[in-house]
Amino acid sequence: MRALEKAEETVGITLFAAVCLLVLLGAVTRTIGMPLIWAVDVAQLLFAWTAVLGADVALKRWQHIEIDILVRAFPASVRRLLAYAWLVLIIVFLAALVWLGAELTLLNLERELGDTPISYGWVTAAIPVGAALMLLTTTVRLVRGLMGRQAITTGSVDGMVL
Repeated sequence: MRALEKAEETVGITLFAAVCLLVLLGAVTRTIGMPLIWAVDVAQLLFAWTAVLGADVALKRWQHIEIDILVRAFPASVRRLLAYAWLVLIIVFLAALVWLGAELTLLNLERELGDTPISYGWVTAAIPVGAALMLLTTTVRLVRGLMGRQAITTGSVDGMVL
């Protein structure tokens, strides 16, 4: 799992750097009167992939935000039970995103991305792929929690998140 996180992080950083370069290139060429119209379209494509890869890396590192003002009032046993319930709900939601995102991707395969010959399906494919990665992360977390190999709770004082 650690190798997957490192690969996601490396690809995400590389894609984000490419987004920055493409936006800069697009701005410079537009300023000198020779715009590269495709640069912004490709930057948007890469940004979609950067976002979903970053979301999974953040999930693996427990860095997603949690609003726990109500949950903190419950005893630890109830918070733990709620944490498991949230994980199950997250798994159901991500599974739906995989399914519906795959359908959306198939619908967009023939559509072109802006002024490029690239299929818009590459943009929409970020949703099911990112959701599948987060589904794997969440499922592993749930299984490890149920096996007692990982602490699962909500409303922690130290900022740990679900």
